[in-house]
Amino acid sequence: MDRMEFRLLGSIDAGVGGRRLELGPRKRRYVLAALLLDLNRPVPVERLIDAVWDGAPPDSARITVQGHVYRLRRALCGARLETTSSGYVLMADPDEVDALRFRRLVAAARGTDDAAGADLLEEALGLWRGPALGGPGGGKELEMAAIELEEARLAAVEDLARRLLRLGRPERAVAPLRSVVSGAPHRERLVSLLMTAFSRVGRQAEALELYERTRRWLADELGVDPTPELRDTFTALLSPQP
Repeated sequence: MDRMEFRLLGSIDAGVGGRRLELGPRKRRYVLAALLLDLNRPVPVERLIDAVWDGAPPDSARITVQGHVYRLRRALCGARLETTSSGYVLMADPDEVDALRFRRLVAAARGTDDAAGADLLEEALGLWRGPALGGPGGGKELEMAAIELEEARLAAVEDLARRLLRLGRPERAVAPLRSVVSGAPHRERLVSLLMTAFSRVGRQAEALELYERTRRWLADELGVDPTPELRDTFTALLSPQP
């Protein structure tokens, strides 16, 4: 039997055997995301409503959610989505859900040596296709879940970069760091790591330019100076190497 694939690390999507499933409108995808985030556990209808609507839901919310579940059940071949006394439960192997697999791989990297951990983290980060849960949208519950996933991504990139720098593989740290620093210039630890990686692959000018761009952004947007850690990285880049 072909393996199902559920994707939350980017647009909310699903497929089977390489074929993309037709899930329907955005609100139906929010229902699916809420079920996937509580995979194999019953999810009350009220929580599904909270996942779909930001603010006061319409009077028809319960009936609308039931309709979305009915159509999801058909799209997912029926057997996976079950009705409980208070709501619904989606049954699947956690490794079929990219967000859950990501968390498993990141957890597996903890406590391993740098080489093994870096391989696991690169596999985990390779699952990302865009903003978690497709970016802004849905209710507060999905918004918080997306923020938590994005924070986990940034932490994984930082862990990966530190391991690669210790291993003497700065060239492999550049791409994952650049992918997140551009959207998170306030994460100065990541900026510092990217500056270091740039420097170690002979891209000193890019490292210095990144510092100046970050310094201006911090001043203009937040009214603060760079942290001592970032300033120390900058100073080290200016110091002649022995």
